[in-house]
Amino acid sequence: MDAPVMLIVALVLTICALVFQIIGLASPYWVYFETGPYKFYSGLWKTCTEIQKTTCTDIVDKEDWMEAVQAMSILGFLVLVVAVVMTVLKLFVMKDNKPVLFAGIGTSFAGGIFILIAVAVYAAKTNDRFDKLNIEFDYHFAFAFSIIAMITAFAAGGVMIFGMMKE
Repeated sequence: MDAPVMLIVALVLTICALVFQIIGLASPYWVYFETGPYKFYSGLWKTCTEIQKTTCTDIVDKEDWMEAVQAMSILGFLVLVVAVVMTVLKLFVMKDNKPVLFAGIGTSFAGGIFILIAVAVYAAKTNDRFDKLNIEFDYHFAFAFSIIAMITAFAAGGVMIFGMMKE
């Protein structure tokens, strides 16, 4: 493959990572459990309960770890936005500028690392919390989308490195 083709692949991967992270950030479906008629699901910003009708409330009294997870998720999103901008700049504006490519690689990996931290802390603390309450729960689709965003961001960075080596 040609180096510009590799950058186009990296751009598509970075955009996909960004979209996946938006879904993970916005949806209140990181964990889910049900007990009889009672259903509960929660994300980074809202907690929803469903008995006969669904009621969602903002998470107000957050623990420090939850604020850290929110911050890392937002940082991951913002850094992925920068990765998309850097990749577009390298592809279409500053074609011969290596530092822009290095910035694209770095921001792509940094976005993945921020999301990795968010997902790891959330999983560890959620397991602790529900184990203490002896409740069986499942991670839901928004949690999975954040994981997919992380993997896609790392893949985009790897493709950029591979493309740079082919130049």
